[in-house]
Amino acid sequence: MTFTRRRFLAASAAVAVLGPRTAFGQNWRQGTKVVLLGTMAGPVLAPNRAMASQAVFVDGRGYLVDCGYGTVERMTQLGIRPPQIEAVFITHHHSDHNADYTNLVHLAWIQGIPSEIRVYGPPPMGAINAAAIALHKEDVDIRIKATGRKPMEAHIRVEELTRPGVVHEDDRVKVTAALVDHAPFQYAFGFRFDARDRSIVFSGDTKPTPNLVALAKGADVLVHEAMYVPGIDKMLAKRPYVPPRLKQFLMEGHTSAEDCGRIAAEAGVKTLVLSHLLPGDDTELADEVWRAEAARHFRGEIIVGRDLMVI
Repeated sequence: MTFTRRRFLAASAAVAVLGPRTAFGQNWRQGTKVVLLGTMAGPVLAPNRAMASQAVFVDGRGYLVDCGYGTVERMTQLGIRPPQIEAVFITHHHSDHNADYTNLVHLAWIQGIPSEIRVYGPPPMGAINAAAIALHKEDVDIRIKATGRKPMEAHIRVEELTRPGVVHEDDRVKVTAALVDHAPFQYAFGFRFDARDRSIVFSGDTKPTPNLVALAKGADVLVHEAMYVPGIDKMLAKRPYVPPRLKQFLMEGHTSAEDCGRIAAEAGVKTLVLSHLLPGDDTELADEVWRAEAARHFRGEIIVGRDLMVI
């Protein structure tokens, strides 16, 4: 992977602060790892952060949670090929969480899906998958005629989620879903991954909710969306195109970094990872600011997420 000098220095500094378990690079291939691909909140374009996406890798086999714009690029930077993703879990259908789904499944098909990709998400996940296939129909039909391969839909199995509980289980991991509170969505989910050596929870987008605390009880790692409330006005002031009620919408549907600390403490997790940072673009704050907010209530390890970070 190629880093700019600035990114290399930033990554080195982050590793020095966060310790040897956290790095930027290719150590996702062994053991059970959390890979942060995109750590930006919202449909915002910025060079330093892609939109929301993260994964669990168990001995090199991947389970993707959300795929906002930039996901495939970040995967490529880490040497992750789309066919290495065996299952996709979509927390909800805001575009910053699913915009790269079409590119992901199409490129996985072109590069050769070994058997199938399992896809889990709230309605209308089936329709979104059908639209992704339809978008590339002409390209796919031509490639089928040229190569004799099976059509895309033969390799993708979609399950729409409307209830909490165990949604996926194989020989490496069990995945449990919980309904979270991200109005106005009727269905928005957090996911817990229990592997043989680690338990990892992703909050999805949500305001503080007991369901998420219950899902994360005793987990090794909780990756939680985080908002720094004093930074919201400054962020919105730079975007005159946003609607007047956006601030209210943000405040009603997300979790402050301080509340992330409360949730982590109540759940008794070992490590809290702050991601889906709001704000997270060129108005972004020093890691120490995020960490200090969460540390008001949580005494465990706190990591401020960065794209390409492997934990």
